[in-house]
Amino acid sequence: MNKLFQFAGEALLNRYLVGAFVLIIVALTLTLDVLGVVYPCPYCRTQRAALGILALILVSPWTRVLFWRFIAALAGFYGLVVGVMQNFNHVKKINAGEFDWPALTFDHPFILSGLAVTALVWLLFIILGLAEAPARAR
Repeated sequence: MNKLFQFAGEALLNRYLVGAFVLIIVALTLTLDVLGVVYPCPYCRTQRAALGILALILVSPWTRVLFWRFIAALAGFYGLVVGVMQNFNHVKKINAGEFDWPALTFDHPFILSGLAVTALVWLLFIILGLAEAPARAR
């Protein structure tokens, strides 16, 4: 079981695997948006663009170049602000008693924006080197 957790931890820190996975998700959701299958949400588009930029930087050989880390920070934090704002708008609806609880499924914007915020934080951690264990903990 320990080896399974170790493998999962190494896979989640592999910038090529994580970046490729996020790029595939971004491409699929972009296709759904372009085909008009989903509602054209400006929040979702902004978060998708930020995820795409971070994933492209992650799979590129320039991940450790300061300029691209700066661009990653700008795009990532912008996407985070938009995602958290979208989540907060749903929390306001919950507090006002206007939230539609039966509609809360896996494709609800409240769930999807939470997943986008989680993914943005993880990508930023990998790009900025915050996901690595400190030397004293190894």
